[in-house]
Amino acid sequence: MKISIVMSTYNGEKFVIEQLDSLRNQTVSANEVIIADDCSTDNTVSLISNYIAKYKLTNWSVLVNQENLGWRKNFMEALWKSNGEIVFTCDQDDIWRQDKLEIMTNLMNEHKEISLLTSNYKEFYDDGHTTIGPWKNDKKFKQITLNNNYFLVKSPGCTHCVRRDLVELSKKYWEPEYPHDALLWRLAIFSNGLYSYTDTLINWRKHTTSAFAKESFNLKTISEKKKWIKISQNFQNTLKTFIKNDVSSDVNHQKSVLKRNDKWLSTRYDFYDYKSILTGIKLSFYWDCFPRYRQYLGDWYLIFIKRK
Repeated sequence: MKISIVMSTYNGEKFVIEQLDSLRNQTVSANEVIIADDCSTDNTVSLISNYIAKYKLTNWSVLVNQENLGWRKNFMEALWKSNGEIVFTCDQDDIWRQDKLEIMTNLMNEHKEISLLTSNYKEFYDDGHTTIGPWKNDKKFKQITLNNNYFLVKSPGCTHCVRRDLVELSKKYWEPEYPHDALLWRLAIFSNGLYSYTDTLINWRKHTTSAFAKESFNLKTISEKKKWIKISQNFQNTLKTFIKNDVSSDVNHQKSVLKRNDKWLSTRYDFYDYKSILTGIKLSFYWDCFPRYRQYLGDWYLIFIKRK
């Protein structure tokens, strides 16, 4: 089974060598490593190029964009350039456990029903504290089933291993506002192909300055919440097309989940638009659709206390 690793980089000189070391020292080697740099202004590209030359990594390549694409498009285009039967997505500053490729590749070989396989992670911060998630670390293989709060992507892209056919399908369904991990996760869960191995196969470095962290912070305004809802409604339409055209099994459950989320998103948008207490109460009937329950209370806070 041919293995690809796809990494996206941007101004990652501080930690990228640690990540490269953890890829090079895997117990099972990747057949292909593609590193897509999105116009870094620091020494990231030269560090990677020198690293590849130093260790004679002939199956590794660093590709530098002619213009800045943004992290979403950069990751997707790099994924589409890969040719492995399975593809691991990789950030620039994490540390992979030495047997990550071996464990996940074996599971992908043994279980052809997997479209996307994820794992647990250990978050680690600059102050030294760590957190294991998102599941109990009991080293079990399990299917992740579709629930009403499917907008919650429980495992980040840096834990994902994706089968080739799902990568190819993503070409049909990606939109510029869709993160790669959210798209792949949702396509997999809506086609009954999402699985996890609950062991910490990666140390996931957390920053408050990352592009994703900045976007998450910006979501704490009414205008950004409304924008998120519109994107999510578009995602709903994408998934409706997906289950109609590319899922051969029974899709009644998927349709039911999408129908309920249509109502949730519409009611939530109305709550932000009209600031009606009655609409806010109605929104509580869709409590099970919120990625995190506290977000329902957060809506009230933004509308009636923060008011911006």
